Amino acid sequence: MHTHRIAVACLLCLCILAPLAGASTQTDLDQAAKQKQVAFVLVSEPGSTGLEQARDLIRQAMEKVKKSTLIELDRSATANAELVTKYRLTGAPLPLVLVAARNGALAGGLPVAQATVERLVAFVPSPKKAELLQNLQSGKAVLLCASRKDMSARAAALANCATACVQSSGQCVLVEIEMDDPAEAAFLTSLKVNSAATEPTILVVNTSGQISGSYTGAAEPGELVAASVKKAGGCAPGACAPGAKSCGPVKQGS
Repeated sequence: MHTHRIAVACLLCLCILAPLAGASTQTDLDQAAKQKQVAFVLVSEPGSTGLEQARDLIRQAMEKVKKSTLIELDRSATANAELVTKYRLTGAPLPLVLVAARNGALAGGLPVAQATVERLVAFVPSPKKAELLQNLQSGKAVLLCASRKDMSARAAALANCATACVQSSGQCVLVEIEMDDPAEAAFLTSLKVNSAATEPTILVVNTSGQISGSYTGAAEPGELVAASVKKAGGCAPGACAPGAKSCGPVKQGS
């Protein structure tokens, strides 16, 4: 009977520990996104130095960002192998801090040696920038349509963007931005969108994160679809992943 009790106890321990052993940083990231938190992710591995200083830096940044959390990622852990590949962390200098938006999209990152509180906080994207990043990281091209409600061409511009998304068989996604939204002012400035414009501005961002088309007014759907698969130089502001040789993390399904 005693032996039986020990066996049962051991079995219960295994049942409890098994899920913990398989837990990954992705679980923590998913939970942060579910709670609409900005996640500061400290990437390290056994032997990494300066971790306490890095945590202190992140905590200072968190004081400036409402609803934020610290998550740690051990690059050497088998459970994190998929994330390491996704964010191209294999050869990245450690320790490294990544910033994930409230929707879970990667917004940027820096080696701790180059990081400051101000630079980390600056990575936190506006809601529409986070939406752009999330779609790019899902392998979609994005049609950014910036307009105001009083623009006469607004309805046609949005309708043509929506038609282009259908014509692309779902490979394009429309992201609408209000030109007068103060939360998006810095993002629009980085995109060089004229806030005093009298017509909508449509920017096409291809799946590599490059601005491959720019239009004023209601662009034709066919033009937008063609631009979405066109290659261009450089990246849309903030569309490149840290340490990546190309724009963005490895896309889903690639």
